Amino acid sequence: MQRLLSPRTMAFIGGTQVEYTLKTLRTVPFEGDVYVVHPKRKEIAGYPCLPSIRDLPEAPDAVFLAVNADASIAALNELRGLGAGGVVCYASGFAEIGEAGMERNRRFIEAAGDMAVVGPNCYGLVNYVNHGSIWPSLYPKLENRRGAAVVSQSGNVTGHFVANDRSVPFSYLISAGNQAVLGFEDYIDFLVDDPHVTCLGLFMEGIRDVPAFSAACLRARAKQMPVIVCRSGRSELGAAMAASHTSSLAGQNEYYEALFKRLGVIETDTVPQFLEMMKVASIAEPLAGPRISVYSSSGGDNGLAADYCSFAGLELPAPDASQIATIRPMLPEFGHVSNPLDFTAGYWGQEELLTPMFTTMLSGDYDAGMLVIDYPPLGSARTDTSAQDAMDRALAAAGKATGKPVFHASVNTGGITPIASQRLIAQGIVPLQGLHDAAVVIAKWGEHCVRMRNDQAAGQPLDALLPHRAKPLGGKSRSVNEAESKRRLAAYGLPVPAGQVVSRADLSLLPEAFPKPMVLKVLHDAIAHKTEVGGVALNIMSRDDAIAASERMIQNVAHHLPEIHLEHFFLEPMQAPPLAELIIGVKRDPLFGMVLVIGAGGILVELLKDATPLLLPVRREDVEQALRSLKSFTLLDGFRGRDRADLRPVVDAILAIASYAQDNLETLLELDVNPLMVNANGVVAVDALIVEAAAIAA
Repeated sequence: MQRLLSPRTMAFIGGTQVEYTLKTLRTVPFEGDVYVVHPKRKEIAGYPCLPSIRDLPEAPDAVFLAVNADASIAALNELRGLGAGGVVCYASGFAEIGEAGMERNRRFIEAAGDMAVVGPNCYGLVNYVNHGSIWPSLYPKLENRRGAAVVSQSGNVTGHFVANDRSVPFSYLISAGNQAVLGFEDYIDFLVDDPHVTCLGLFMEGIRDVPAFSAACLRARAKQMPVIVCRSGRSELGAAMAASHTSSLAGQNEYYEALFKRLGVIETDTVPQFLEMMKVASIAEPLAGPRISVYSSSGGDNGLAADYCSFAGLELPAPDASQIATIRPMLPEFGHVSNPLDFTAGYWGQEELLTPMFTTMLSGDYDAGMLVIDYPPLGSARTDTSAQDAMDRALAAAGKATGKPVFHASVNTGGITPIASQRLIAQGIVPLQGLHDAAVVIAKWGEHCVRMRNDQAAGQPLDALLPHRAKPLGGKSRSVNEAESKRRLAAYGLPVPAGQVVSRADLSLLPEAFPKPMVLKVLHDAIAHKTEVGGVALNIMSRDDAIAASERMIQNVAHHLPEIHLEHFFLEPMQAPPLAELIIGVKRDPLFGMVLVIGAGGILVELLKDATPLLLPVRREDVEQALRSLKSFTLLDGFRGRDRADLRPVVDAILAIASYAQDNLETLLELDVNPLMVNANGVVAVDALIVEAAAIAA
């Protein structure tokens, strides 16, 4: 990787794409040696050609390989034998075409050996650090050699990043393609130590190895290196229904979100947010918190700013009495001191008036300041920006006087020209395009800064945040009946009712009358969902009620599942109506490992789909935060004057389920506790289902 990204010698192998790439290389001269290989041509783009790889005078550090798929494999074998460093492979026709390309993909990986191979099926890389770029298109020149390092699974989207006009500083942009050899985890692990890298930006469609990716992201987090993600394909949940309801509550999209939150990865929703977030992470000072003061000459702009900042989670505290007393005489008679502050159109461009006003505001209980104005667009009749420049100087002066970060946000995307952006950056102001995105990225930056401070304060290694790796299970799955499932979970501390297993013969030995209402349920490993086969009877008050209910259940089961001969039942006390019902599930995912799902239970499972997934292992604070994130949490928090639930036993019960899952990683396929009834001072698991399978032999 070091040779690939800091090359002294480069080789280009191929025809048309090589020609495009060499022409680009000439626009930003590379100081090292360049070799070109083509069996038939004498020169390409002014560079002399060698007839074969064998004729290279030395082992190149970085290679652009732009030949067809099978020829790429042969060339990789030669380059590996020669001792090449890294290779960017342009060809397609590998794993992306499915089964037909898998054998070719295997041979490709074998041929790569220990070389740093980018791709295949990728566009190349832009290197702003030493200009050893392998990029077939022209790209903007940047004065900096330090900035965000971008790794993208899409070559075309990488091109969009390269061509942006948002003044994002870059160090490297890498089109990673299929990631046959190098994956996100490899790029992160290397780039986090590069002094030219300010943050890591990942455009992804998926992750090939979640534990390895997690370890790399946690290493970046330990080094205080922001990792920023923009992901496509989020609308496809991809959760397959299985034996439990848990599978339908959260899918791949939610699992990615849970993973990123756990690792401290900053997730963005759009490409503009992704670019703005990398810019903020590269040039903004740390934020102490979410409190921001906003300034504009327009009530409408301030209204939008208030909305977007609030939606993003930023706080806009009102000025205190001393600030109001200081600023009020500075404003026109009709002016009003507030946050956002409308300094009125009459003060447009008045640097000497705005500087003390902005400084006084920012001196208060705020963590950052933001000016909201747009510049005239490029090519418009209005070219004078002296007023905007004056207001920015006032903002910069306020930031320097108070030692707090300051931002300039335009209302429109593109409301700050590239030339103006550079002026702002030179003054210590972070320019942000589009007010909505500005609020979002400032809020995310503040959350990241707080997380980094908390990490430092804790002073503990982050290894505990690594998600469990769950090996795939083979063989036929097996459902564990309710009585046995509850017995196992109760051994880990999960509260369950005092139930008993009864046979058909035992029913006649029951007491003639019960002191409290009971529930009778069918009991069989092959019956996962008892209500669907008419296998639950409530309000059983006597022996006769139990016998009659059992006969109905036998008939119901015979109708739905004639292959099952029902012999046993489960009898337990009915529970009083709870404050709320939860579903607690564990799902084995082939990519994410063991996923704990906490959601609204009972009849609300399918109705609300109100659930939060967490990757195992979990901490107590993770569980409580997940509970509080539920829309239905109000039912536990004193809804309409009802009792407020003590969360400690709720969290204890969930941790008991998680502990069972962790201790049974080798066999647990999924687990359902639904409902977990929550009362003011305790919980009880009314139903439970464990599904297990055998591990695949190594």
